[in-house]
Amino acid sequence: MLVSVDGPVATITFNRPEKLNAADLAQCHGLEAAVAAVGAEPGVRVVLLRGAGRSFGSGIDRDMLAGGMPPDFVPSHERSYAALEDMDKLVVGVLHGHCLGAGLLAALACDLRICSTDAALGLTAARFGLFPAMGTFRLPRLIGLGPARRLILSGETVDPAEAYRLGLVDHLVPAERFTDGVDELVAHYAALSPASVVAIKRLTARAFDAPRDAVLAEVLPLLAACLDAPDVASASAVWQARGGR
Repeated sequence: MLVSVDGPVATITFNRPEKLNAADLAQCHGLEAAVAAVGAEPGVRVVLLRGAGRSFGSGIDRDMLAGGMPPDFVPSHERSYAALEDMDKLVVGVLHGHCLGAGLLAALACDLRICSTDAALGLTAARFGLFPAMGTFRLPRLIGLGPARRLILSGETVDPAEAYRLGLVDHLVPAERFTDGVDELVAHYAALSPASVVAIKRLTARAFDAPRDAVLAEVLPLLAACLDAPDVASASAVWQARGGR
């Protein structure tokens, strides 16, 4: 794993390009350490998760599976994914090339997904007699039960246009201008108020589970925190400068 911090943006990069960033136990533990490191950076507002080389992540390393699934493989991944979901920063998956199996599971733990038009996305575990661990929990919450079951049971790979139609990815960027397109989107999200990001992450995560009145009890103090934050005035000024767009 590679970790870098540039002002308000931290980047965690899967760095096994010779293996198309296939996940093994070392990468798994590296992700856990990287997520803990960027989560502790107080000045970071946006965390990017991306892959080096031609892929975001191509699934589980088959060489590792030759000796059986390591006992800590799934638990370590889940500690990382839960930390991404719970951290008080916006987490953005930057997807290109292969985004399959363990790669897509990592992307599902992000708050948003920016996808290149050259990507291929899928959860292929059922083809091999397995199932995609907590992808069975996250994918239905993201795109709905029916489409999620179909994708998981079929093990099919979808193209970026279909992924966008399903709501699996949030932004499509042409492959030929992917770097510039990602930079533009990240600049927008990095300008958001951290207080509002914390509130949005926390409340939307509970949207399917918590009773309405319990959510309202959380809304009021979180809204007060937003109103007290210095970002409110600056965010309003930026919004007006853009003509409300």
